[in-house]
Amino acid sequence: MRFSPLCRHIFLLCLCPLALLSQSKIPEIPPNEVGFPLPYYSPVSGTFAEIRNHNLHLGSDFKSYGLNGHSILATFDGYIEEISYSKTGYGLSLNLYNPKYKVKSKYAHLHSFGGSLYDLELLRRAVLLMGDPTGFQLKLTPGMFSVKKGTSLGKTGESGSGISHLHLEFRSEKGIINPLYFPEIHQKDTTPPTILSLYLEGDHLENPILLTAKEKTKGKYDLYTDSGELFESIPLTGKIRFRMSGYDFIRSRNKNNVYGMDLSVNGSPIFSRNFDFLSYEDGSKKHQFYDINRSSLAPPVYFYHMYEQSKNFKEEGYSLDLEGYKPKETLQLELSLRDATGNKSSVFFKVVHEKNETETNRFSKNKRTGNKYSSNDGKIILDFSKTEVSGEGSLLLTEVSEKEVPFKIPTGLPLKGKIYQIDTKKMSWKGEGLGEWNLGYMPTNKESLYFYDSSIGKFQSVTHKKKANGFSFRLTKLGYIMVLSDETPPTIFPMTSLARYIELPEVRNHCFEDRYYVLGDTGSGFRTSVDLTIDGQSYPYEYDPDRRAIRVTIPKSLQKERPYLLLEAKAFDFAGNVSEPFVDLISTSGWSEELQASCPVME
Repeated sequence: MRFSPLCRHIFLLCLCPLALLSQSKIPEIPPNEVGFPLPYYSPVSGTFAEIRNHNLHLGSDFKSYGLNGHSILATFDGYIEEISYSKTGYGLSLNLYNPKYKVKSKYAHLHSFGGSLYDLELLRRAVLLMGDPTGFQLKLTPGMFSVKKGTSLGKTGESGSGISHLHLEFRSEKGIINPLYFPEIHQKDTTPPTILSLYLEGDHLENPILLTAKEKTKGKYDLYTDSGELFESIPLTGKIRFRMSGYDFIRSRNKNNVYGMDLSVNGSPIFSRNFDFLSYEDGSKKHQFYDINRSSLAPPVYFYHMYEQSKNFKEEGYSLDLEGYKPKETLQLELSLRDATGNKSSVFFKVVHEKNETETNRFSKNKRTGNKYSSNDGKIILDFSKTEVSGEGSLLLTEVSEKEVPFKIPTGLPLKGKIYQIDTKKMSWKGEGLGEWNLGYMPTNKESLYFYDSSIGKFQSVTHKKKANGFSFRLTKLGYIMVLSDETPPTIFPMTSLARYIELPEVRNHCFEDRYYVLGDTGSGFRTSVDLTIDGQSYPYEYDPDRRAIRVTIPKSLQKERPYLLLEAKAFDFAGNVSEPFVDLISTSGWSEELQASCPVME
């Protein structure tokens, strides 16, 4: 078997046996023929195989520092194979194809084409004028737009979804390649991944154990129990599962997905995974790699399966079967996370092959009928009949007091009634579990259902509806559920973190001034409709869901008539609370220098 120089490089870099398996799936394009996609060495802000709402993130995101209009560069020699546009998803995108190695790179969320291929930009405009302005997909004749590595192909933007950034994918005939696989693209950092916790579950372990990881020295972590004791060994038998949570800091300082992971017993590897390649089929099966009921995108918390998970989601996999070891045998375990540069972080502990007789059950027993569960008091019912359930375990639904929870309820949101903890034992589910909470009365306008996500340590929204006797809701995560009363008004402020412009001069519209105002609320959530006036007259605006702000576009031609504009706005939340009036006095001086004869004039 012959290995390309690139595969030998990655193998030595990662010291991972699975790199041998991946070499046949990834085209053997020489490393020096793959270049960086931007004219500056931009940090990665989103990595390959990260969790998204429905599928996995199949590329890398590169920072454009909130500005549209940076040039995108051809990563290799080839020709433009396809251009497309949609209002959601990839937005404006193009595919660059290399016929020699049969690999393509996809650039998404663009502002425009052009650069060295101005005719490509003219084609985009013509297609939108003559066709459907909401979107198109156009295959191009091979060789019509041929380019060399480093050629400028277009401009970065924010079309489709998300704020300004460049999304880059590499695709082959068999699947999708992690951009960080290529040495010229991966971020050369010296910081190993961060380990947050280890989740331990066993067939003969009464309840799962969640251990907290704390860094002892660079790349070496100790584990601690929930009582703060150092965790060094545990007696176990039968099949056991490990799920490790963590992330990787790259140059951007974003909390990103790791590149790989390993599990070894007595120094011998028994499990290893690289996020260097995914088949097209696996791109939609995030449950194979993550505990989807504990993992999160915002903020990023990844609970990795340290074992192979069944593709059909029915049978739960396992990390280690202790029945294959001698009684009383002590096993030294190392669990590790790796980044694309080869930095590694590990936890170490011992497992003694014997039954644990001391573990006690800290959860209350719940009533169960099929895939329906109810709390002991019968107030809450959770139905998983319409979800895909993996494992032979059960849901744990426990009533807890406010003093027992690991969080503080925000000021201005008083608790109404009980708090319930939702956890699992040897079970996970894919989809939305259906819940009913019988309060015995109709909730008031200010009362809403609140959910505290255990994995990320943060309150998250949960889909729910008010009913005559309480709430119905949908559940995808584990944590604490409660009813709070929203007594706090929403807020509205100017977006000070944004520069005056979000476009570079070469793509900026000089006829208009954009102003952004951020909406916020600590309670039931803000409404995206506001009361907004300029100089006392109602004025239009657009809500930007990615920035959680309203955008007010003002023609600069107003400068001819008004030296100042008085903007006033009020925000509303779903509990009926109203914000304090916000006032912004906008000076139009300085706009005249940027006026063009073609700009519209306000009469």
